[in-house]
Amino acid sequence: MSVVAASAARRGEWFLFAPVIFLSAFLLFQVQPIIGRFILPWFGGGSSVWITTLLFFQVALLAGYGYAHLVTRRLPQRTQAVVHVALLLAAALVLPIIPDEALRPDDERAPALRILVLLALTVGAPYVLLSTTGPLLQRWFTLAHSSRSPYRLYAVSNAGSLLALLTYPVLVEPALGLRAQAWIWSAGYLLFAAGTALVAWRTLRGVPVEAQASTPAPAAEVPRPPLATMAAWVTLPAGASALLLAATNQLTQDVSGVPLLWVVMLAIYLVTFILCFSSDTAYDAPVFGVTLVGASLYAAHLLFNPLHALLWQVISLGGVLFLLCMSLHGETARLRPAPRYLTLFYLLVAAGGALGGLFVGLLAPLIFDGTWEYHVAVWTAPAFVALVRWRWLVASKVRTGGAVLGLVVLGVTLLLHVRDHDGTVVFHDRNFYGVKYVSERPSEASGLLLRSVSHGQIIHGAQRMAPEHRRDAVAYYGERSGIGVTLRAYVDEGDRRVAVLGLGAGGLAAYAEAGETWTFYEIDPLMTEVAETAFTYLADARARGASVTVRHGDARRVLEQERDSGRLGGFDVIVMDAFSGDSVPQHLLTREAFEVYAAHLRPGGVVAVHVTNRYVDLTPVVRGAAAERGLSAVLVVDDGLEPDHFGSAWVLVTADEAFLEAIASSITPWAADARAPRVWTDDRADLYGVIEFR
Repeated sequence: MSVVAASAARRGEWFLFAPVIFLSAFLLFQVQPIIGRFILPWFGGGSSVWITTLLFFQVALLAGYGYAHLVTRRLPQRTQAVVHVALLLAAALVLPIIPDEALRPDDERAPALRILVLLALTVGAPYVLLSTTGPLLQRWFTLAHSSRSPYRLYAVSNAGSLLALLTYPVLVEPALGLRAQAWIWSAGYLLFAAGTALVAWRTLRGVPVEAQASTPAPAAEVPRPPLATMAAWVTLPAGASALLLAATNQLTQDVSGVPLLWVVMLAIYLVTFILCFSSDTAYDAPVFGVTLVGASLYAAHLLFNPLHALLWQVISLGGVLFLLCMSLHGETARLRPAPRYLTLFYLLVAAGGALGGLFVGLLAPLIFDGTWEYHVAVWTAPAFVALVRWRWLVASKVRTGGAVLGLVVLGVTLLLHVRDHDGTVVFHDRNFYGVKYVSERPSEASGLLLRSVSHGQIIHGAQRMAPEHRRDAVAYYGERSGIGVTLRAYVDEGDRRVAVLGLGAGGLAAYAEAGETWTFYEIDPLMTEVAETAFTYLADARARGASVTVRHGDARRVLEQERDSGRLGGFDVIVMDAFSGDSVPQHLLTREAFEVYAAHLRPGGVVAVHVTNRYVDLTPVVRGAAAERGLSAVLVVDDGLEPDHFGSAWVLVTADEAFLEAIASSITPWAADARAPRVWTDDRADLYGVIEFR
């Protein structure tokens, strides 16, 4: 064969490997938001669902890299190819990647464990095998073309990953329903499996028969990386992974159900990988050493001075993530080994990613009573880089002193924020559903002692603690609010039946009278504990003779179970007040959700939807659901000018014209430039048309 022909053949082989690796990476990262969207409503819609999902995929990635390392070290190449293709075909038996309804939880117990089991059964096998593609096929490429570097294929893999993340929120999700996404992804997996089989066959043709039938021989001329270097392969990615999950948690605790926010942070993380591994000049250690310090201090500043505009939150948290991960991934890339240790390198990098994910996803909620994992991640990022660069640092007293001083100042600042409760917090605790703070201070507006409960930056209820004022309806539930207007107008001679989706402090129980039946639906056991022990609304209502119960579990799921078993509520009013941070879980506003509400609502009843929100305009969604059912939807806005009242917006949905006439003076006309009504379904809910970045 001529030199030209040989060169053309090598290029052909590269162009065979590259598309398969690109497709595997695309599928690997596109499946994450798809499956996240599927299970988000099953577990309450909070940010912890996405964090746990990321944790699963990081552990699955480690399993895939472990498999790749094992088979390339222990099996002849022909056996590797046969085993791998057989496993790819076997994994196709779980397709399509649509979660089985039998896996949907019936209660709130052990949500993190249930998510991990559900993901393992639904997508575990295909995902693990997809994750092997990068290291395994790059190893095959090295055996077939020992003189060529496989790291260009790593850049191809990262490009596929990034494209998957960027196209999902702007192209895939708006255009396709969830089930269609799952079927198309499953078809893509089959195409990938066929491509991998072709690569295996073509590669074996180019490898001598004796090499195919023997286990890989160790390359004695390439020394094994030192233990300290291999430790850095674990710690640096662990720091980056922990930072990704912790920063995502910070960003999405108030706006959890928006895949755009999920993928933006993950895309930033991936971009740093691509830059650091595709070019030796992208990471300049001295330059990024300076930005590392600046970004860490700015992250600490943001904790004390949080931003409220969503766009600036994304820019600030994303910028910090980018700069810190550039240093962590840049140092990792600087320490990458010769191709002989490629799969070991991938394995230890994946192990670090999994350890970072385990810390944020499982360990932090158990050992911290606040979201302090972000503080830990911000401090460990420069600390890990300093350890890796220690020899360079100690060569100069100025550099050594600056590094030590910077870490001390950063650590003290972060610790001060952990303790920064200004004496008003009387209780705080954390579980899977987030951190709850109960604060107590004299009200500047009324002068009365006011107790409130918050989740993230959002207050979820308040109560005046003086005995003679404990029944006062305050916060979002004053008499001029949409729900206050509804409950004052809708009196049923002591036999009123009210369902409230979301408990908060239990503030709506201030309206409960003797003989009435009030049922609260709450997924978070910690919120129930707070409402029953730190506030008196529920106990006081019971003392007045009202029947007040709290039913645990996802509100829609419990209502569906009650409907399916024939236990219809016959409610006069259904109050939709369930919030995850500052965002209503999407599955409570879909067409299917309103069908459930209609089954439980007596004829002429009212569905009152709390739409107060700084990030998402939910009014067009509620209006769309009402219009589809032939119901009226009216807006009631309270300016919150009365003492201890908060501004609020409620949309009231009903067919009762007499009720609408009775509250006519409280109705706020729809704005001329209001967004057009739209209908969400369980399969399709486009948030981008209603999100507020201001």
